[in-house]
Amino acid sequence: MMKSLSPCRMASQTGRVLVALGLILGMLSLGGCALPRMIDSEVQSFAGASAPVAGTDFRFERLPSQERNNQQQEALESMAQEALERAGLLRRDAGGRYLVIVGFSVDNIRNPYYRPQSPRFVMGNNGMLMEVWPRMTDMEVPWFRHRLQLTLRDSTNGQLAFETTAVFDGPWSDTANLLPPMLEAALKDYPQTASRTVRVELPARGAGPR
Repeated sequence: MMKSLSPCRMASQTGRVLVALGLILGMLSLGGCALPRMIDSEVQSFAGASAPVAGTDFRFERLPSQERNNQQQEALESMAQEALERAGLLRRDAGGRYLVIVGFSVDNIRNPYYRPQSPRFVMGNNGMLMEVWPRMTDMEVPWFRHRLQLTLRDSTNGQLAFETTAVFDGPWSDTANLLPPMLEAALKDYPQTASRTVRVELPARGAGPR
């Protein structure tokens, strides 16, 4: 015969499950993840006055603010080069047609799944209502917004040819691992433009190249 659980025990077990899930997400967010992840990026891409084309070459240029951290920008441009070449463009530093600027930002945002704890009211033995708070620690798993932007400007006429952004929200802060799938999403089906969600698998660490 199955025993029914009291509301108090059910609430206690539910609290343990939620805290356990929070701890798991917290551990996964530290320095990466040992399991494959699906990175869902919200992508918006636009064509400029000079229609974008595939099969041509490009070179990188930088904003003054990007010159402050040369090592970080070089790493980002190396990732962007791989994604651009996968999209059918070829890097040529001496006279490439498209001038490419790529940048990213990371912001700590409110966890959309977080629900603050609240008290319950129960009837005591004396017939009075009592306020009872959950025993489990209230923990909000950190949430991050990664935003990537890439533009192509036609050096032959100075006009913007293509602009694309990819935004990913989630519990992970390992930016260096997240940028490659975000770049792939941002340039998917280039030179076509779209506003959509693009899912790219990020393999587990140590699984080799994608």
